[in-house]
Amino acid sequence: MVAQPVGAKGAAMMLESDSILQQAVDKFDLVKRYKREGVRETKLELLNTYLKVNVVKDLSLEIVVLDSDPEMAAKIANFLAEVARKQIVNARITDEGRKLYVLQGRLAASKEQLQLAEKDVRGDIQSGRLRLDSIAVQMVSGFASLEGMLAAGGTSNLDSALMQIKMELAQASGESVSLSPDLFTEVRNVYYHRALSKELARQVQQADLMASQDVQVLVEATPPLEKSSPKRGIIVALSLLIGLVLSILLALLQQLRRDGRFDSSLGK
Repeated sequence: MVAQPVGAKGAAMMLESDSILQQAVDKFDLVKRYKREGVRETKLELLNTYLKVNVVKDLSLEIVVLDSDPEMAAKIANFLAEVARKQIVNARITDEGRKLYVLQGRLAASKEQLQLAEKDVRGDIQSGRLRLDSIAVQMVSGFASLEGMLAAGGTSNLDSALMQIKMELAQASGESVSLSPDLFTEVRNVYYHRALSKELARQVQQADLMASQDVQVLVEATPPLEKSSPKRGIIVALSLLIGLVLSILLALLQQLRRDGRFDSSLGK
């Protein structure tokens, strides 16, 4: 099953692409197995004779592989399905895949900004300009964390963040709390990007799960219980039919000989 906008038709075209066929040829040494002269001829043989990709519905398709060894047929089919699945997921071309790609980019940028902000704050702590136990720092961290969650679009932890900020404001009432503008910005950036990165990481994990479900193997290929060809029933039926026709012809010839018609016709 393949989600839109790729769908079953797009996945079928991908399965029949040169790159995926090449991987199957290399993986199972099909040049030797199919007794072909080169890789190109082997890929054509696989595509035209041994591989059938049937679009069942808009979002689902069926991969059929023929081989004299049923175990090998199942292995090739499952390999092709897994290669196509990974290629679609890694390409980030489904809706959930594109969402994951954007979130991963935002997470990487936020982590980079967090590293820079932490570096600045460490320098101020070592120089004595900043004390992490000050009430001002606690207040800034609360508001910056809330801001980071809002920027990430997260809403699951907002209630607890608001409660934390209310407690910090209550502790700060009646006391002088102040930070210079540059220190305020540095502290704010640390807690902002820390909260933003944490929330984005959670969203990336969820989006990764959803993107992986965009392409699912519903039923793995298994070796068939019976041969798909040659059709034994058809062979038996044809043999009986041919035998019947020959029996009728022989009976007619014998009848003609008994009547003398066959010999007289030869004499003429």
